[in-house]
Amino acid sequence: MKHQPPTFILALAIAMAVPAASAQDARSGAALAPDALFARVSPSVWVVQTHDAQGKVLATGSAVATGAGTAVTNCQLLAKAAGVALKRDNVSYGATLVFPDVARDLCQLRIPNFSAPPIGITPANDLQVGMPLHIVGSPRGKELTLGIGMLAGLRRNDTGELEALQLAAQPEAGLGGAGLFDAQGRLAGLVSAATAGSGSANLAIPASWIAELPLRGQLAIERLATQPAALSGGGIAAPGQGSGRPNVIEYQLHDRLTNVYRKVVYRADPATDDRISFNSGGWIEKPGGEVISVTSAVAGEFDTAMPPGGWAKENLKEEAAWKKSYSSTLGGIRINMDLSATVMEDTVLTVGGQEFKVVRIEYRGFTQRFANAGAVSGNQYGPYRAEVWFSPELGRVIRFEAKTRGGASSGAFQVNEALELVSLR
Repeated sequence: MKHQPPTFILALAIAMAVPAASAQDARSGAALAPDALFARVSPSVWVVQTHDAQGKVLATGSAVATGAGTAVTNCQLLAKAAGVALKRDNVSYGATLVFPDVARDLCQLRIPNFSAPPIGITPANDLQVGMPLHIVGSPRGKELTLGIGMLAGLRRNDTGELEALQLAAQPEAGLGGAGLFDAQGRLAGLVSAATAGSGSANLAIPASWIAELPLRGQLAIERLATQPAALSGGGIAAPGQGSGRPNVIEYQLHDRLTNVYRKVVYRADPATDDRISFNSGGWIEKPGGEVISVTSAVAGEFDTAMPPGGWAKENLKEEAAWKKSYSSTLGGIRINMDLSATVMEDTVLTVGGQEFKVVRIEYRGFTQRFANAGAVSGNQYGPYRAEVWFSPELGRVIRFEAKTRGGASSGAFQVNEALELVSLR
């Protein structure tokens, strides 16, 4: 039987009890064989999948059921979601976020009509360096897998509080939210959703934190309620409430050629005049969004190939089409651009749970690129296509997509990127 996901909302006051370790597990120190352990815990590990307001899948990972009607997963997997569901085989349950602890990347979900065997929690005092840990999860939403690792260390802060579990090896990519179980089948931790290869990819979330989720999550909800100038979903300043000088602008860049995602952050410099400067002068703009200069390409193609003044114009209705021919040199790459821009339809995009009216702009033309900025030779040409979704309310590009491919041998180039606004605060 399928249960359709309800609208993804933040419940403001729901107290959920987290089950303690069962008496049988607490008394028994006998280690389970891997197959027996997998059989015991796998009914409590589910696929978690999120989607936007249009039904597009945003993220897929794992969630561990902590009892009837509750499950925990990484908060990173829930970012920007308009809906969330727990799935296995042909069964799907709609879920609602009730307790967010973004600082620890641990979120608790409420799932109506959902029943799963209770999972015992490994007490923090039972965690020992060198102990085996069994990883059970659904890599990228596929069928459950079992891996065997080892606890390599216990990361603590200056006051001695447990900050993270350090694993001997990085888990398989796409296993964010998967359960780490001790030899008795108790939940010791959750795999982090950190990108493989990053400095935190082999750090895991202690399961002992789950008991603190109701209190910390409720405090987080109360803090959000006292900040009316920010939207709870992603920190996008509401129209008319900002000062025109955001402190932090955060995007997510998706390289579709390698399927790698990374965070892009612009941090505001101290104000000296009416201009707005970010990243130590790497990006300078006027109030309203007109770009004055870009000298560092932190957002890939969005920065590297940006036309003078930016990807949009102030009066888009009055200027429905224009042409741009220009050159740029960033990151050791010189490019020549010959583009035609056309203002297309008005539409709505959802960012941080908030809908914004945007104008879609279509760019078509050609690009010429030189790998060595100091040696201009050869004709490395290629067709160029870009789509820009610009919000007049925010004075910013909310989404950007670009594709190009050309050249030959050592001068060949290929770009396929998407950039999406995550937070403006």
